[in-house]
Amino acid sequence: MDSKIMTVLADRVLELGPRPAPDGPYKHFKLTRDEDGVAWLLFDRADASANTLSSEVMEEFDAVLAAIETERPAGLVIRSAKPSGFIAGADVNEFRGANDPGMVETRIRAAHAVVDHLEALRLPTVAVIHGFCLGGGLEVALACQARIAIEGARFGFPEVMLGLHPGLGGTARFTALVNPTQSMALMLTGRTIDARRARSLGLVDTVTQERHVQGAVKDALFGRLKRAKPGLLMRAANLGPVRGLLAKRMRAEAAKAASREHYPAPYALIDLWEAHGGSKSAMLKAEQASFAKLMVTPTAQNLIRVFFLREQMKKAAGAGNTVKHVHVIGAGAMGGDIAAWCAGQGVRVSLADMKPEPIAGAVKRAADLYGKIIRKPTDERDALD
Repeated sequence: MDSKIMTVLADRVLELGPRPAPDGPYKHFKLTRDEDGVAWLLFDRADASANTLSSEVMEEFDAVLAAIETERPAGLVIRSAKPSGFIAGADVNEFRGANDPGMVETRIRAAHAVVDHLEALRLPTVAVIHGFCLGGGLEVALACQARIAIEGARFGFPEVMLGLHPGLGGTARFTALVNPTQSMALMLTGRTIDARRARSLGLVDTVTQERHVQGAVKDALFGRLKRAKPGLLMRAANLGPVRGLLAKRMRAEAAKAASREHYPAPYALIDLWEAHGGSKSAMLKAEQASFAKLMVTPTAQNLIRVFFLREQMKKAAGAGNTVKHVHVIGAGAMGGDIAAWCAGQGVRVSLADMKPEPIAGAVKRAADLYGKIIRKPTDERDALD
């Protein structure tokens, strides 16, 4: 077979280490060991197309880490067995309806302990990341000693879109690794970046292709990979006086988008970093209380509700349009054009306005649309009108 074809196919097949036994002891994870004594931990959440972090998953993750400590492998590789990506973040279902910050803080503290457990392992650890690596997934990767990105991987902290900030240690680990002006900007906006940009920021240590994963893993575990390290300017940005100046500027930028009263998450993140950015342990602890407080705010709960409504809309769109009749109130430019577009899709449309003139204008614009752009036959155009 042509070598170019083989190369393409090689980059589509995930390198997951030794084949795991089909009847392993874990529900969401598979643990194997290669010929060099390196443990490969594959995250494959049961009955899901993407990996997310639920309470059940985190509890089992901690048990797996305890087993790894006992077995003392030469190193640990963490990968996703899902073709879609590494980890999409926390299971948002567990955020719905939260109204007790004390209970939220207790649960987030337990999850923190698992990520801290990973970071504290006394063996080399490396995360191999393909596809999306978002929110809690990126926080798991940050707890590893090294990070290898596959070309095409995407990284980000989208929590701000839900009225939150990172809650599994990401605020502390990210700002300690990547220049705070850049790491804070990513957390404050929720933007994602590609693998090459992540490498330039120092978020990942190398970017490779799937067929080179084995070699990259060996380099990372056995000290041959040059790891990204914070520079002098980055360390200076975390000093108290500098943090104060940068935080003031960040608040001014945040205020251009929304007020603290209506959108508290960006301001809570800035406050957290300004107060504790010089101490990783203090910031990790303060992050838990800040996250719990945000979780129960009306802003967060409403944004979480919007998130699920969007998911339902995506599913409905995938199932095809079942709407038969659309009634548009207001025949202005927007309302009239919406009505015309819906009619063009074969949907029955009725249009209402307080005056007849806007309706007449909307009908005329619709006639022009069908006559000049769609160019339907006259009888079909008249039927739409």
